[in-house]
Amino acid sequence: MKKIIYFFLLNSLLSYAQTRGFRSVYDMNPEEPRFSFGLTKQRTASISLGDINNDGKMDAVVANGRHWPETNYIFFNSGRGFNSMIPLDNLSSTSYAAELVDLDNDGDLDILEINDNAPHKIYLNNGSGIFTFHSEVAELSNARNVALGDLDNNGFIDFIITNRGQQNIICYNNGKLDFDCVKLQTTKNSTIDIAIHDLNGDNLPDLVLANRDNIPNEILLNKGNRQFEKKLDFGTGTFETRSVAIADMNNDGYLDIVTGNLKGANIIYFGTKNFTFNETLHFGSEDTDTYSIALSDFNKDGLMDIVTGNYLKPNTVFINVDGKSFEEINLTDHAARTYDVTVGDINSDGWMDIIVANSDDFNLYYLNIFHKK
Repeated sequence: MKKIIYFFLLNSLLSYAQTRGFRSVYDMNPEEPRFSFGLTKQRTASISLGDINNDGKMDAVVANGRHWPETNYIFFNSGRGFNSMIPLDNLSSTSYAAELVDLDNDGDLDILEINDNAPHKIYLNNGSGIFTFHSEVAELSNARNVALGDLDNNGFIDFIITNRGQQNIICYNNGKLDFDCVKLQTTKNSTIDIAIHDLNGDNLPDLVLANRDNIPNEILLNKGNRQFEKKLDFGTGTFETRSVAIADMNNDGYLDIVTGNLKGANIIYFGTKNFTFNETLHFGSEDTDTYSIALSDFNKDGLMDIVTGNYLKPNTVFINVDGKSFEEINLTDHAARTYDVTVGDINSDGWMDIIVANSDDFNLYYLNIFHKK
């Protein structure tokens, strides 16, 4: 029988981010937020972080459009904010992702653009943050996301395009920007997100699929030679999962799975030595739709924390107290259509900050001020 642990809130009143760990939008003018990626409100799906011009500062690429063509933008970090930007291309796209990744192993970050029913594209970096279109890759699909990792351990980064209502596509990187793209063999297909991690300790990256449309989430084990085998389903399948991440949340030495869900609370599935994920912890509200989750130790106490990007509800940080209980902090009381949340050290102070991608609203970042407590 499954053991269910229900999340409980340590503080009866939610703490405000600007006094409990993060500088929020309300430290600024909410109509002209300084901690934003420009002042254009677009249908942003995701934001990718990385040092694209090798100046030691974290830059950003904003993917816009989703089902409607819009321009994707590159934002350069001056050290005092994202104060300059350029368009990625003069051709607008239906982008869900524009991920920074070194695809050609030349030491700088390229861009992999993933589009809904439009060509997926590779842009190469000249080393100074100037990108040129290189090629299209894979076939057109109902793309919703992309996951990155060296799946065959050949030293080159591969990627998986997640497709709603279609089989996912794995593109194996052979080097020299040559890719073998094949369909991931699964019975039912409506994946929104994939986490890549070696779950069973055999030095091969495995896959955890977050599925929608009443399809259970799945774990696929990497058998080597570019072959994956289904290990098990997890989750009820009666609600929809949009995001998944992996970490040891309770520091017991076993990896756990964290899911962001629609139409139900978010869930931590605790791993065991028997490779079961039956013990669960529910966190967050039952009536909140979480579109994205990210994990980081925000307060440097040795426990992994969670940030959730929510749809028309405030985005929330869950500070891990002991692996089984969390303190809840709303980043702001402002509710937006958040499609993506990610983390990175924006101001190079050694503390992880939070970046939020919103549709039809400002894209914002929140600076970590736990060290100022």
